[in-house]
Amino acid sequence: MNKNNKPLTQNIEMPAFDGSVPTELSADYILPDTYPDVKKILRTTARPVLIGRYISGRRLEFSGAVDYIIVFCADGENGESVHSVHFAGEWNGAVGELDDLDTAEISVTPRITACTARLANPRKLSLRSTVSADVKVRRLASCTPRCEGAATMEEELKLERLTETVSSGRHRSFMAEPLRISENLEPDSSEPPIDSIIACKAEIRFHEARPVSDDNGFTAALKGTAYVDCIYKSAADSGVYRSFERKIPISYIVSADDVSAHFENCRPDSLTARAEAIPVELNAAVGEDNYGERRVVELDLTADVAVHIMGSEEVPLVLDMYSTERDCECELSDIDYTAPAKLYTSNFSVGENLSREELKLPEGASIINATAEVTAGTLSIERGRGTLTGSAAVSCIYADGAGGFGSAEAALPIKYEFAAGDVNEPIAFVCGMNASDMRVRIDNDRVYFDFEVSLDAEVCEKKRRRTVNAIRLIGEPRRALTDASMTLCYMTPGDTLWEIAKRYNTTVGAIEAANCDGGRVLMIPRRSVGIVI
Repeated sequence: MNKNNKPLTQNIEMPAFDGSVPTELSADYILPDTYPDVKKILRTTARPVLIGRYISGRRLEFSGAVDYIIVFCADGENGESVHSVHFAGEWNGAVGELDDLDTAEISVTPRITACTARLANPRKLSLRSTVSADVKVRRLASCTPRCEGAATMEEELKLERLTETVSSGRHRSFMAEPLRISENLEPDSSEPPIDSIIACKAEIRFHEARPVSDDNGFTAALKGTAYVDCIYKSAADSGVYRSFERKIPISYIVSADDVSAHFENCRPDSLTARAEAIPVELNAAVGEDNYGERRVVELDLTADVAVHIMGSEEVPLVLDMYSTERDCECELSDIDYTAPAKLYTSNFSVGENLSREELKLPEGASIINATAEVTAGTLSIERGRGTLTGSAAVSCIYADGAGGFGSAEAALPIKYEFAAGDVNEPIAFVCGMNASDMRVRIDNDRVYFDFEVSLDAEVCEKKRRRTVNAIRLIGEPRRALTDASMTLCYMTPGDTLWEIAKRYNTTVGAIEAANCDGGRVLMIPRRSVGIVI
C-alpha cells in the first residue's frame, strides 16, 4: 500500500465483452463441367477468414469468408478417381450495446465449430457450417474518483487517498503486411513422380513473437513453421495416390510503430507478443527437378498475419478517501481487470489407437492421407500446474484395396500438463494448436495414430478490486480545536495507521511524525481544524 496526495489520472484496461458469436451458414456448390460426377465425399475442410470489422454507434459488426475444400471420388474408365474442389462462402456477425468502441481494443477470431457436406445430386454439393467468432473488447477506464462538493482545486488536492498499485495488462492488435512464401517441395525419393496435384493445404504456426525496440523503431520478430500437406496422383502406370507433408521454417519481422504509443508506460521487460497467420491464397503446380522428372511441387502461399502485443502497466487504484476538514461520503464499486498475460509455448506428442471396427476400415485398406484438426477445450490451473484438454478430429482417406476409395473420421482426446508458474484461477485464455507429422500404421485389429501438437496459449488472471468511484464533500469546514493539543490512541490488533488517521481526521504523515518509536500508544497531534466525536 502507499499514500498519495495527488489526484490520479491513470487508466486501467477493463474487459467490456468476452464471448463467442455463432453464425449458421449454408452454401451450395455446382461442379464445373470439367469435373466428373461425384460418387462419394471423402473429406470436407473449412477455414474462416476475417475480412473486416466495422463500428456503428454502440454496435460492432464483422464479416469474412469461409474457404471450403471438398475431396471426393468419382467413377472412371479405370475405376474410381480422386478429385478436389475449392470455393468460398461469406459469413458475418455483430455484437450490440457496447460503449467506447472508438477507443477500445477489439479482437475478433473466427473458428469453425461444425461443418458437414452432402450430395444434393451428383453435380451439386450442399454444405452446412457454423462459424463462431471469439470477440474480445477491452476499454480503458479512468481510475480517478469523481470529487463532488469541493470548493476549490486546492481542497480537492488535499484529500487523503489510500492507493494500491496493481499491474494491469495492456493489449493491442494489428494486421501486418501479408506473409508470402515460395518454395519447391518434393516427395521422398522412394515415391514415384507426380502426375497431378489433388489437394494441397497449409497451416502456419508462430512459436515465437518477440517485440523489439531499437534504432529501427518498434518491431515484432516472428519465428514459426508452415506445415504443408499435399495429396497427389502418381505418374506410375497404376496411377496410385500418395501424400506427403513438409515443414517450411519462417522468420519474419514486422513493423509495430503504429501501436508503440500504447506501450510507452509499460516496463520493457513486460512486453510479449503472439501472432497468427491465416492462409488466404495458395497455388500449387507440378514442376520438374534437375533430372527432368515431375517430382516438384511449386508452392506459392500468401497469408494474413495478425500480431497481438501485450505489456504491463502499473496503475494505482484508490481504495479509500477522506477529508481532514469536512465530512464526506465515499461511493465504492467493484472493477474487473486482467493481470498481465503470460505466454506458454510447447510441443508434445500424441499417440492413440482405435479398432478397425470403430473406423469401419475394410480388409486390405491402406491409408492415403491422414490429417488432424486440434481444438483446445478447457484449461485449469492448480498449485502451479496447468492442465489443458481438447480433442483432435482425425480424418483419413483410404484406398479400399478393390479399386475404390473411402474415408474414416474419429475424435481423439488431447490432454497436456505443464508448469504454470504463479498464475492462479480465475483465468481467461486464448490457445492456438496445430497438429503435424501425422503417422498412421495398421495391423489386423487396430489403427495407430502418432502426431505432434504445437501450442501457444495466452493466459491472464481475472482480477476484481473494490475501489472508490466518487467522493462527496458535505457541509461546512469544521470549527477550530482549542481545548486539546494531543490525543492518545491505544492501538488494538488489526488497526492500521490509515484507519486511525481517518478516525481522528488527521493524516498518516502527521501521526508518523509525532510517533518516532512506533509503540502501541499513539499520540494524535492537534490539527488546525476541529475533530467531531
